[in-house]
Amino acid sequence: MINLSRLGRATGLTIGAAAGLAGVSALVALRRPLPRTTGTLPVPGLRSRVQVLRDRWGIPHIYADCNEDLFAALGYIHAQERLWQMEVNRRTGHGQLAELFGPIALSSDRFVRTLGFGRLAHRDVELIDDDTRATLEAYVHGVNAFVEFSRSPLPLEFTLLRRTPRPWEAADVLVWARVMALSLNTNWTTALLNARIVAAVGEERARELMPCYPETHPITVPAGIHYNQNIGEGALRAAAEAAPFLNQAISGHGSNGWVVSGERSISEKPLLANDTHLGLTIPGVWFEVHLVGGDYRVAGFTFPGVPGVVIGHNERIAWGTTNSLTSDQDIYIERFRADDPLRYEWCGAWEEAELVREEITVKGQKRGEAPFSSVIEEVRVTRHGPIISAITGPDESPLRYSSPVAQTADPQGNGIDAPPIVEELALRWNAFDTARIVQSVLQINHARDWDEFRAALADWNSPAQNFVYVDVDGHYGHALGGYIPIRPKGDGRLPVPGWTGEYEWQGYIPAAALPAAYDPPEGLVVTANNRIAGGAYVYGGTLHGDWLNGYRAARIRQLLDYTFRHNAESFARIQTDVLSLPGIELARLLADLPLTDPLKIQARDLLVAWDGDLTTECVGGTIYATLRYHLERRTYAELGDLLQAQTGLGVFGVIPSRDYLGRAFPNIVARIAAAEGPKRRDPWLGAGRTWNSVLQESLALTIAELRASLGNDPTTWNYSRVHSLTLRHTLGSAPALAPIFNRGPWPTGGDVDTVCMGYLPRDTATGPVYIAPSQRQICDTGDWDNSLSILPAGQSGHPGSLHYNDMAASWRNGSYHPMLWSRARVEEHTVARLSLMPV
Repeated sequence: MINLSRLGRATGLTIGAAAGLAGVSALVALRRPLPRTTGTLPVPGLRSRVQVLRDRWGIPHIYADCNEDLFAALGYIHAQERLWQMEVNRRTGHGQLAELFGPIALSSDRFVRTLGFGRLAHRDVELIDDDTRATLEAYVHGVNAFVEFSRSPLPLEFTLLRRTPRPWEAADVLVWARVMALSLNTNWTTALLNARIVAAVGEERARELMPCYPETHPITVPAGIHYNQNIGEGALRAAAEAAPFLNQAISGHGSNGWVVSGERSISEKPLLANDTHLGLTIPGVWFEVHLVGGDYRVAGFTFPGVPGVVIGHNERIAWGTTNSLTSDQDIYIERFRADDPLRYEWCGAWEEAELVREEITVKGQKRGEAPFSSVIEEVRVTRHGPIISAITGPDESPLRYSSPVAQTADPQGNGIDAPPIVEELALRWNAFDTARIVQSVLQINHARDWDEFRAALADWNSPAQNFVYVDVDGHYGHALGGYIPIRPKGDGRLPVPGWTGEYEWQGYIPAAALPAAYDPPEGLVVTANNRIAGGAYVYGGTLHGDWLNGYRAARIRQLLDYTFRHNAESFARIQTDVLSLPGIELARLLADLPLTDPLKIQARDLLVAWDGDLTTECVGGTIYATLRYHLERRTYAELGDLLQAQTGLGVFGVIPSRDYLGRAFPNIVARIAAAEGPKRRDPWLGAGRTWNSVLQESLALTIAELRASLGNDPTTWNYSRVHSLTLRHTLGSAPALAPIFNRGPWPTGGDVDTVCMGYLPRDTATGPVYIAPSQRQICDTGDWDNSLSILPAGQSGHPGSLHYNDMAASWRNGSYHPMLWSRARVEEHTVARLSLMPV
């Protein structure tokens, strides 16, 4: 997820907090905006009464007579509980954060305005079908009804910033899908890094270094460019087809999803498990609901600000998602005339780029400044997409692309009068096409069987996702949903020439031809961001991806095979498993490493004796995690500054090499294991280096770091001392407000490769981030009332609410709450009844 938590630091909120809370006790200030959850509230525009029953976990069960009232009520309830989060989300998508947070957010707004998410959302509103339009209008009406007529004070954040929300409109709903797509798909950053590596070490060496998906790891569905040394800060001079490269993962985001057939379950009905891995914040990205009304009967997880259940179940089917990590973006090198910045070359002629002027409002912060100022961002858009050269990274980043100038032949044959050429980068992305995500979600909510489910996925464009599926008739499966480009040349892993026409997308893989498995004979399906399909897949030459290394998928399959028949309890144990397969592998390889220093020997022995469980109290896990960090970077030391280079701006910044190294780790372990001789020689490392020397260097760095931070006694180096979770709010980076809005820290286990992910990356571009399950669900088709779910914090976005973080302890301890379904079970756990009445 996009990390917004540091924005509060520069908004003058220490003074604002004092002013906002002056004369009012902190408790009153926190309690005043809490939503009304009992009694009767008038809501203009409703056709009939809507009942909202909240259970003891704060989950609303909404009962309405028609679809329009159902979604108006959902909008109202979302706004009751998460209005501030909804405001930040839509401002992120429209590039309007600087209006709230001032100049610190300007780079983020420039980034998203260049990509044009707001422009695209307004275009999509004109293209959606009538049913989806009616749903959006009802939902937006519910949001606005709360803001305008509820008489409830606005959330505390609005008070502190002295702002009120403008009315919501349909484009505010649609814009969020592209923000999520961006956070889950950044192939363009991979392409810049790969190109820079080629420039730094040459094509042959870059190909040797590039991570590849391990052949021994699971597959979900069985079956030359030349760059100069200044790529990213200088120029791309010429282009030709390059040898294949494999992409790295994006920002650690992943997910787990698996299903088993009735033959593999105790109830003899299929079971489904899903947990989506995103950056954890408070409030969290998801809001759990149960919707009953009109032709909807569905429960699960929604995005605040968007109608429809994205992950969950209805009365017939259940589904979950994992990020597919498919390659859905291309960077095109465009050749512009130096004397005319709107004219670019295309197949021997000059075409004119579209020019869009985006006006960004910036809140003033210094004494004497006007309250607001404006910045104009001029965006050029070619046939391939927006020009992104100016937003490829901070000025000081080695991956920043600055426009080179080169002399070429005039495409119109003017010979010696050919103008100088300025090269720029354009981004082609499936998310720029018409988005029908909301339509797809609503169709999934209605789907009653596999065919209707697959038909609903045909409208799912970006981010491409793996879907796991089960139904009450005993069927189960997996399907990829998304627009996957068909490329005649190239694969998205390196920038390609935009002027030749050779690299143009030839449409998308037909939805019906995307990888899928329906009732596979194995009796199970596992998807954990691993490779989707093998070489036998008919579009295998087109389906490229940034797949993760497969350790989580392998461990899930191990645990599924340990027990033949499963139930919700066994699935819960799998979801909370923290065994590290790569940790065990690396520990074994260090067992015979020659050492003489007593402290290094003690640390090595503690690592070798470790059982592989990354629990909060383990010591071997601390040594492993630190050693792995240094081993990856010592192995790839020849990449130099690229290991810390940032792409993207503001809250959209990433460090692509971080996940490049994570994907490379299985190759590192395999090479160490295969290296020959007592010194473990390997020509791949380069002259004068052996694996023993790299391991010894890495261990020395590990010991020095842990001694400095944790003391001289390795037996006290518990994992909890280096691995903890703090749930951060957008305003929580302001010291005066952190105790009000943030929660934690809490010791946690796991890492990026454990089934129970707990990824605390050390190198980030946007401040602290913790990537972990943002929700968990287990669905039992034999009895929906036996299904389970949990969030990492709670349902409410109000820090004074009992439900702000009441699920946090259960989430950390591996516990769940029931996903109440039948009216009888809902009534059994109801603690608050609210009636929304038409007026």
